[in-house]
Amino acid sequence: MRVLIAGVVPAHLMPMAPLAWALRAAGHEVLVSGSAGFVARAGLAGLSGVAVPDPPPHRPAAASADPAAGRAAHLMGWDAMAERWRHRVGAVVGRHLAVARDWRPDLILCDPIEFSGLIVGGVLGVPVVVHRWGADRVSSRSLPLAATALADIAERHGARDGIPAPALVLDPCPPTLQCPDADPAQPIRFVPFNGSGAVPDWALRPAPRRRVVVSFGAETSMLADPVLWDRFMLALTTIDGIEPVITSKPPPGAAVPPGVRAEGPVPITLLLDDAAALIHHGGSGTCLTAVHHGVPQLVLAHPNPSYAAHGERVAACGAGRELDLDGEHREPEVIADVLRQVITDPGYRTATERLRDEMHRQPDPVRTVRTLAELAGAPVTG
Repeated sequence: MRVLIAGVVPAHLMPMAPLAWALRAAGHEVLVSGSAGFVARAGLAGLSGVAVPDPPPHRPAAASADPAAGRAAHLMGWDAMAERWRHRVGAVVGRHLAVARDWRPDLILCDPIEFSGLIVGGVLGVPVVVHRWGADRVSSRSLPLAATALADIAERHGARDGIPAPALVLDPCPPTLQCPDADPAQPIRFVPFNGSGAVPDWALRPAPRRRVVVSFGAETSMLADPVLWDRFMLALTTIDGIEPVITSKPPPGAAVPPGVRAEGPVPITLLLDDAAALIHHGGSGTCLTAVHHGVPQLVLAHPNPSYAAHGERVAACGAGRELDLDGEHREPEVIADVLRQVITDPGYRTATERLRDEMHRQPDPVRTVRTLAELAGAPVTG
């Protein structure tokens, strides 16, 4: 079986990488088609790819919020999002289609917001599987809207019936953590992949104190403000008995106080075995990696609805807290107080461990390969 993985946001490849490895280990062929950043991230996962040139910059329509989609629906409303989809998909779908025609996949696996994959599947008559990244506040709502907004683009490229519905949607998010209004999907066990890198010697040894890991992802600007960074550092250093580890470098003009490790990007799954808490921006991979390790979370509120969904769901499940850094919540003593609660209240870890057990009961990527092969009509091995 040949599987084409289509995507646009590099971070969205991360939850798909273990499934790609399982496909390769079962003898199937995998090729990635996407933005230059997406293909570069695939290379770090040992996958080959074809880069699809990015479209020229698009000036978004006036910002607006859709309350039904959660806090600050995205900095823009759904109409503006549809305009953005038309701009991007219209510019890249032809290249995705050319790659698929040349390579002839039996199945397409795609990022929930890479609608080009669905159009290619519709044109070639190939089943398309959508792989969610985590708590789903966006893609369940966006697909029917995209089908309407992109209908003429799909028809122009040969999908006469428009954008087809996915043949299957895979969901790595534990059901309890998932947004209640997300569409039903096929569960798949989340396997952490946070990139590759050198492992510091100290990360291989048990933490001398309660380790608190701080990760804000490679694609957010959180903590880029030196003033906010300094307040956050002060909050961390006022809590006795912890070992703060930050997986980023300080912004220009900021400093790392004594006792805080900030050694740059380190895959967080290497740091969480004995961690007391993880502080992060709401990224799906970061959130689900913490659940995988049974680590309580402090999620800093973010206007992007996908990030916001993880903070809200973590708090709703009792697996941690969400903190908005606006106003008085930016003060070091407030951050420190909330973090102390996450570390010391055993209820947060108990709730997280329940989510972890639920996650580990989901079908692993190896079992999912059999499902995909049956869907594509390919021989099932193993």
